[in-house]
Amino acid sequence: MRLGEESRLYKAVYADYQHDPLPSRSSSGRFHRADTGGVTSYLAASPQTAWREVRQRWRADPDAYRMVQVRVKVSKIVDLTDPATQTRYGVDREVLTGERYEQCQRLAARLRAEAVEAAWTFSRADSPQGRCLVLFLDLLAAESHVKAEQFAPLPADEAWTEEI
Repeated sequence: MRLGEESRLYKAVYADYQHDPLPSRSSSGRFHRADTGGVTSYLAASPQTAWREVRQRWRADPDAYRMVQVRVKVSKIVDLTDPATQTRYGVDREVLTGERYEQCQRLAARLRAEAVEAAWTFSRADSPQGRCLVLFLDLLAAESHVKAEQFAPLPADEAWTEEI
């Protein structure tokens, strides 16, 4: 995911939410809390990572989910996989993928205060290679966009491809 370039990302979404697939439906997550306001979305670099994230957190039934392909272009992104950026924000891979969310939630508040639209980070469920994009949907700049384009059932055998 690069600044100013359009990327194709993925999200495993509960079938009932296909009409509005982007916002996180949980009251709290690694980079959001209900009491802080704002709308957060979590996208993944691959369909495999998207499904692993949902399956790990929710023990999800694949028959109840769809994979959505999302086109994303953001103008202000922070790469939390970069060691220099981690140092700047006082985090590391363990903090970004650990079981406790408090430090990431504080980081999200700081990023929001800096008008950051998105953060590129590690996937806890698809480590070490998986990557995710945390999107602060309410902070998207006029030149940025996020569009859900395609929906598909999850493959029964988890034989993932980049096309859905």
